[in-house]
Amino acid sequence: MSLQDPMSQQKRTRLSKPKVRTGCKTCKPLAPAPAIDDPIEPPALEFFFIKTAPQLAGFFGSAFFQHSVLQQSLAEPAIRQAIAAIGILHEQTATGRHGTYAGKPRPNSHIKLYNRSIRAVLDKVAISPNAIPLLAMTNVLFTCLEIFQGNAKAAAGHITAGIKLLQAWREKNGGPTVPWGRKYKSFEAQFLETEVAPLLSLFNTNAVQCAGGHRSRFLLNPVDEHGALLLATRFETLNEARVGLIDMITDATCVCSELDDGLIHRPLADIDAVVISQSVQQNLGRWQRNVDDLICRQKCAWDVKEQQIADVISIIRMATIFGVRAYDAQSECEWDIHRAEYEDLIRFADAIFSDPVRFPDEISRTLSLDLGMIFPLHAVAWKCRWPRLRRQGLDLLRRSSRREWLFEALHYHTIFSRIMEIEEESCGLPMGVQPEDDWLPAEHVRICDFLVDGKPTPPGEIAVYEVTFFSRPQGREGPLRSVTENMRFESSQTVQAAVPTNMFGRRLERKVEGH
Repeated sequence: MSLQDPMSQQKRTRLSKPKVRTGCKTCKPLAPAPAIDDPIEPPALEFFFIKTAPQLAGFFGSAFFQHSVLQQSLAEPAIRQAIAAIGILHEQTATGRHGTYAGKPRPNSHIKLYNRSIRAVLDKVAISPNAIPLLAMTNVLFTCLEIFQGNAKAAAGHITAGIKLLQAWREKNGGPTVPWGRKYKSFEAQFLETEVAPLLSLFNTNAVQCAGGHRSRFLLNPVDEHGALLLATRFETLNEARVGLIDMITDATCVCSELDDGLIHRPLADIDAVVISQSVQQNLGRWQRNVDDLICRQKCAWDVKEQQIADVISIIRMATIFGVRAYDAQSECEWDIHRAEYEDLIRFADAIFSDPVRFPDEISRTLSLDLGMIFPLHAVAWKCRWPRLRRQGLDLLRRSSRREWLFEALHYHTIFSRIMEIEEESCGLPMGVQPEDDWLPAEHVRICDFLVDGKPTPPGEIAVYEVTFFSRPQGREGPLRSVTENMRFESSQTVQAAVPTNMFGRRLERKVEGH
């Protein structure tokens, strides 16, 4: 495969030599790593550094994936072998090339490198009890590797282990006492809290859902004596604002998950969904005022990348607000009043997906572990019924990263397209004809929820899922009605995708009239 910036043989040779400039906050003089004796590693490392690392870094993880990992791979065989395994998997996923290097078949090469990396970690821990940074780095890389393999449960297991590792480290060294990103006591603390912890927090928010597990209440900012989240009263950087927002999302989703699962045992009035959503919206309001102040002070000095980061944060904020509204919406027609916000979300997302720097080719759209777009696109590709905007939302799903964590964007495109067809056909519109832009479907034909029953599909075969659509033909106070269809879901990759779920809906009491 031809890459945009292929390494020369001289560059490959330098992979075993230390560099002075680094991005890792735990930087120390590095001893040269053992020589690379497996010919499969150099091309895999080349692919990782040129293609995979920028994709994994996205908008927020460049310090870890493009600096610290590079530095430590020069001295730590465990890091080098882990990223080589990821590079092999990514190239196979993106190009369809499987297990052939230098003309020789090399099946399961990534598994061999993965096992070597695990053994190297165990050897290092045996001789160095203070190997927390190495353990934390390999934990993140192993999580990425399992996601590339499509193994949701293994990925969730690594995430849980990584969070426990940092929690144990905090118990020994002290947890956050000041706003995130400020005044750390050591290089180790700064590295773990500013590079590793944000990635684990992001994984905790997104990847655990793929495995059907529960998120941990893992926060990056301090809490008060009652456990309430404490954010900075004045944000100094965009990343600080973004981490604060992710902390609020983590806090709110943990409460809502416990509420849904019956794990909170308090008087009903204390845990009413409307009360929770109002509290979240009040916190978001305070957060937004701090962000507005940051923009007022700093926007004139931002470059293109910083402006994009601000747009990404705006998408996350809008998605959070939509998610809260979904939790306590009483009717589908309530979504119609948010047209201006749908237009803003489409504008931000279109600018990101059209950026040739962020997405220079199709390989760069293979996988995203950074910005979650499927969740906000639930709003404009489904809940938004304005015909033109709705179709723009569906188009954005096709243009987004093909695989987001373990969810397949094309699966959601298929589901939301079918919902649009059902709603428009139920109103007597001919299939394939776009309604006038001011046309909206009636409440009684709108699909308010869906369920997908998926079964494991052999590699290379198109998955066939049972998808059940729910509506309220007698109005919002009437019973739910269900219609189940068998739908074929194409995937962009051979590894198993997570079964699509409604990320955006309040749990309904499904006393259903079958159909």
